[in-house]
Amino acid sequence: MSSGGPEPLAVVRVLREEAEAIADDWHELCRWDPMLPPESRPPIAPALIAAMADALEHPQPLGWGADPEMDKVVGIFATSSGSLEVAIGQLVCLGEALRRRVGNRIPAEQAAESYRRLEMLIDRAIGAAAQQAATRIEGETLVDGATALLNRHALVRDLRREMARATRYKRRFSLLLLRLTAGDDNAGLRTFAGVLRDTLRAGDLAYRVEGGEFAAVLAETESGWGKAVAGRLQSGEASPFRWGEASFPSDGDDPETLLEIARSRLEANE
Repeated sequence: MSSGGPEPLAVVRVLREEAEAIADDWHELCRWDPMLPPESRPPIAPALIAAMADALEHPQPLGWGADPEMDKVVGIFATSSGSLEVAIGQLVCLGEALRRRVGNRIPAEQAAESYRRLEMLIDRAIGAAAQQAATRIEGETLVDGATALLNRHALVRDLRREMARATRYKRRFSLLLLRLTAGDDNAGLRTFAGVLRDTLRAGDLAYRVEGGEFAAVLAETESGWGKAVAGRLQSGEASPFRWGEASFPSDGDDPETLLEIARSRLEANE
């Protein structure tokens, strides 16, 4: 008797033996699907089918938990598909290709369980593709296109996160706000963004707030640290700028208050 646990479902063997035929069926179904671009060809089809076989052979707890290795392959597949709509449409076609190819190749007593597992894997793949697309979209909405720094939305998000962390561990941090007084064309903005990024420590984050206004969140620092950062920028290659600093928790306990105080001190320096 085998001591390695229950024998894998016959569908695992079918997926491995019929991988090329399944990939061909999958391509043909995608090619004729009116919801997909003409001649749509699923990327990395053999790799995804192999990942499904591995996931079925070594199921996660309860048989339907997310499979990390398959999620990696799905991530590559979703990126290569070009869009979420195409990825989902192609995965739907894969489900149909699998049903057609394995239907008469598995024992009747395993049919219900095999189809349930296959459908769960397809659902998981669609969910993973959607999550990746959501993450990509979120990243795009939080990055400033002109400088590749994080933007104001990301700044407010990160200030809230840093406040929660500082409160929990009884720490402090500083918000440094900087405003260019010259060189605020696109080339100047990109140059200043690069100098700011290079000046900060590894744990600090840089942002473009709006126009020629930039910010930096200086983790685990006391009031006055912003002055040191501004001094390094002024002694380097940065364009002329004004700056203001606010500290948590002494200057405020919400993002807008910290921004308001840092901006008021910046304007007082003008």
